[in-house]
Amino acid sequence: MKKTAIILTLTVMAAFSAMARPLIIPEPAQYTVGEGTFTMPARPSVGGDSKAVAKAMEYLSVDGIKTSKSSPSKADIKVRFDASMKPEHYTLKVTPSVIDIAAADNAALMYAIESMRQLSDAGNGKIAACSIVDEPRFSYRGLMLDVVRCYIEPAEIKRIIDIAAKLKLNNLHLHLTDDNGWRLEIKKYPRLTEIGAWRVARPELFPGRLNARSADEKATEGGFYTQKEMRDIVKYAAAKNINVIPEIEMPAHSIAAIASYPDLACPVVDRYIGVFPGIGGKDASVILCAGKEQTFTFIQDVLDEVLDIFPSKNIHLGGDEANKSVWQKCPLCNKRIADEHLDGYEGLQAYLMDRINHYVRSKGRTAMGWDEVTYGDPKEDMIIYGWQGDGSIAVRDSRRSGRKFIMTPAKTMYLIRYQGPQWFEPWTYFGNNTLHDIYHYEPVTDDWDDTLRANLLGVQGSLWSEFCKTPADMQYQIFPRLLAVADMAWRPEGRRDWHSFLKALDNFTPTLDKAGISYARSMYNLDHKVKGDGKKLTATVNCIRPDVEVRYAFDDSSMASAVPYTDTLRIDKPVTVYAATFRDGTRIGKTLVLKLDFNKATACPVTGNCRNGLAYALTNGLRGSDRNSDFEWAGWWNETAEFTVDMGKVTPVNEISLGTLVHSDICIAAPKQIYVYTSVNGTAFTLQRTVDIPDELIYHKQARIVDIDCGGFKADARYVKLVAVNPGCVPDGLAREGAPTWMYFDEIAIK
Repeated sequence: MKKTAIILTLTVMAAFSAMARPLIIPEPAQYTVGEGTFTMPARPSVGGDSKAVAKAMEYLSVDGIKTSKSSPSKADIKVRFDASMKPEHYTLKVTPSVIDIAAADNAALMYAIESMRQLSDAGNGKIAACSIVDEPRFSYRGLMLDVVRCYIEPAEIKRIIDIAAKLKLNNLHLHLTDDNGWRLEIKKYPRLTEIGAWRVARPELFPGRLNARSADEKATEGGFYTQKEMRDIVKYAAAKNINVIPEIEMPAHSIAAIASYPDLACPVVDRYIGVFPGIGGKDASVILCAGKEQTFTFIQDVLDEVLDIFPSKNIHLGGDEANKSVWQKCPLCNKRIADEHLDGYEGLQAYLMDRINHYVRSKGRTAMGWDEVTYGDPKEDMIIYGWQGDGSIAVRDSRRSGRKFIMTPAKTMYLIRYQGPQWFEPWTYFGNNTLHDIYHYEPVTDDWDDTLRANLLGVQGSLWSEFCKTPADMQYQIFPRLLAVADMAWRPEGRRDWHSFLKALDNFTPTLDKAGISYARSMYNLDHKVKGDGKKLTATVNCIRPDVEVRYAFDDSSMASAVPYTDTLRIDKPVTVYAATFRDGTRIGKTLVLKLDFNKATACPVTGNCRNGLAYALTNGLRGSDRNSDFEWAGWWNETAEFTVDMGKVTPVNEISLGTLVHSDICIAAPKQIYVYTSVNGTAFTLQRTVDIPDELIYHKQARIVDIDCGGFKADARYVKLVAVNPGCVPDGLAREGAPTWMYFDEIAIK
């Protein structure tokens, strides 16, 4: 049976591949080219069953199309509901004389009309004849907005809803509470928005914002949604067939609640806790007290109002990243563990989640949570969001417990990450998730059985907004990657066509322009890799779009002398490479600048215990940016670094310097000592110098690059080895105090 299913699937895929692909995002399940063209009248008539006609006219009016009613036999657009179809299933048939739509429900009808709109040739009303039979791969297709770290007005949420609806997404997950703010009015607890919705403004990047130490500092940054405003957002989304899921975090990420009502904390917390401007440092270990009954009363009271505002069947309860260190000291939490015979502190969190989950279920709703809620083996059923790494924790839990789950893995589906070559992007962290990465993401692996497949409800793109300050910042991070999220969530399993998707994306971007969306053009920018081969540097550049021309020039910033890039560049002298993408002779991407310098170490092989696999960057002649994840910095975490350069032959060594990145706000520090060794044979090494790094150079709040002088001796050597001693944890008084540190090095220069 399985073999037959696979053969049939491959046959359908092959047949689809042989056809022209429509410029529709997300790509429909089945598409057949017809003959001729339908021309949309200035005021098309709509006919069919009355409910379908009314909805079709409503959906058409969104794009400014004025319509009139007609009998089905005379209508330009015929619509009907078909109860025999599966939810969200529709058919769309375009002939030169009429457009015929059958839909399972309101959502399917809206999707059909959106597909019809995207098929319109440049918006001129001409639609090539075709037949579409369509349904989504996943029932859950979502976007999460973190409106805590970056509060945006209701109108801006609606702007995103508008585009999400056009992309056939059907769930908007609103992250409404966290350490950095409480965004929803709760009438029984007014201090949640009087105090919890506001934080002290800090100019630094999010990780480096120090906490307020008293209530004397005025909190001015933030905002909240009144219940009236939120009901309006929910109603607006529902009209576009999008379900809004509220998230109320517990027991961690609850500082905004604790700042508002300090008695919610464990009694051992004896210091001022205010709403965090940033990451929170050690104060992030303060979480809701699971030993107090008033904590459960508070959560249930809050949920009573939340459930009244949000008709969503699903309610998200958070559950992630709960530091249990305060619970360990709390007599009430320890008493709860003893009285309830719980399995330690993870068991205590499971107890809390189970009690609240049971309450949610008693109200006829289903609870959801991040994958850490599975740690203490909760007894109540809930839907799990797989976010850590590649989402494997949720997969493992579902195999064991049978729980339903949604995949939003940080490695691929977190929209906070860089979406293109980092040298061109606004500051964020955690590496890259490009449009190409998301489009090609496949949540199901070969070892999944049928039960596990059935438990996967769908996928979600998640925007955490730590580095966003404006609606435009959020839009930039979301778009156009949300198009890839939507396409991946809808199209049939196993079908991918990157070239066709890019054409459809280009067809969709005028819609983003019309909506005033500030979307990124990172897909046109060039990435690079420069490595040494022992004698020369080899430089390659790459763009995720294969449909552009790449040109480059040496030492010509105007690129007037630019020529087509066809293969790896081999470079043996100092030079600056300028490169960019072009289309029809016009530059469309930003210009990549690679300033390549040479010294005795350049292009030489280097070995070492590098954590991130980028030891080659130490001798590739190219200095990294102030972003440690830009693939130009060799990194070591919480350990001594050791690396050796082989210059190929014995040569005089007079000067040595080591490029170091320092950024204590994200736990990056300079070494406290560097030992310099030389050798002529690679076996016997002589210590030539010990370099003690001044304290003022080891830590610095904002990112800076420091060249450390390791010279002061003369030797003949083929091998140079550097041993850099990690300075330990970030000292008290800085934002990340107590956290282990990374060391990042780029370019060892030997002269």
